Amino acid sequence: MQPLIGHAALRRELAALAASPEPPHALLFAGPESTGRAPLARYLAKLFNCETLHPAPPAGASLFGDDLPPVAPAANPGEPCGACRPCRLIAEGAHPDVITVGPGDALCKPRDGESHPAHPDSADIRICQVRGITDLVARYPFEARTRVIIIDPADRLALYAAPALLKTLEEPPGHTVFCLLTAAPERLLETIISRCRRIDVRPVPRADIEAGLLHRGVEPERAAEAAAAARGRPGRALAFIAEPDLIGARGRILERCAEIAAASLPARFDYARSLAERWRGDQAAVRFELECWEAYWETGLRAAAARGDRAAIAGALEALRAIADVREHLLASVQARPAFDLMLLRFPRGTLVPSTEEELPAHA
Repeated sequence: MQPLIGHAALRRELAALAASPEPPHALLFAGPESTGRAPLARYLAKLFNCETLHPAPPAGASLFGDDLPPVAPAANPGEPCGACRPCRLIAEGAHPDVITVGPGDALCKPRDGESHPAHPDSADIRICQVRGITDLVARYPFEARTRVIIIDPADRLALYAAPALLKTLEEPPGHTVFCLLTAAPERLLETIISRCRRIDVRPVPRADIEAGLLHRGVEPERAAEAAAAARGRPGRALAFIAEPDLIGARGRILERCAEIAAASLPARFDYARSLAERWRGDQAAVRFELECWEAYWETGLRAAAARGDRAAIAGALEALRAIADVREHLLASVQARPAFDLMLLRFPRGTLVPSTEEELPAHA
């Protein structure tokens, strides 16, 4: 089993929660994208179900009078073994009792006597999916000690879906644990948040990301480059390793950021129009571009702080707030074009031309 990158303190906390006599029935993993929320939820599922951590009661001697072989101890006591059937199935995303529910039609259950078309491209988690969750948790798990339902992203629960889920969280079954994942916990109902044990998933130090990549057999030079570009996000570092062209794309986008920051308003509006058009067809690519903008303005912020330039510091901070706000607007289904127009209007004029290998702080 490939170990998680970073989050040693959170792993210890989750191990303690899973081993407690009354573990929480719902956990809220809150943190930026690609920082490790989903891997931590799957790690918790392994903690609950690993056969090495929870061996079956001994069945005594076999029919032939031979003692059964002892259960092999874990390589790291208290850690899931990664080799038993539950650990392997969870790692492969194939365990029947560890289920991820997101926007689409997973677990869709229409009302009795009612049918409706499939909605695999839905932008939200619908109430019919919550009905499917409710129906599922009323039954015992197929084979797990503890069923784990991962809701990702929880902030996409639709208008009536969130209150419906709240009813299940208020009267949780003893054999099911919910993991709610979100980068925007403020978008969740306060009543849902109050019923969850909150786990704050923060960016991982660059050294830990680099060490994790090296442990996976990545060449030192590539590991250092990916860790530096990841800005504290192990998932992004792994993506850079899996798709080496992303590093080059990031460098080209950073150069484009410098050009746009120094450009006139008409050029900025043309760029905003381009972002809005691409948002309709490839939201993941636009989100990646917004991450590059964050890296650009963070580099400018550090340079301004080193110079003691208060005006430039204020401008970079305003730009970073503008990026955070446009993400909120897009989550709220605000029209993309005016949202990007406003973001570009709030960007200060910049002249920084960043290197694609800019020096990042240790936590990035």
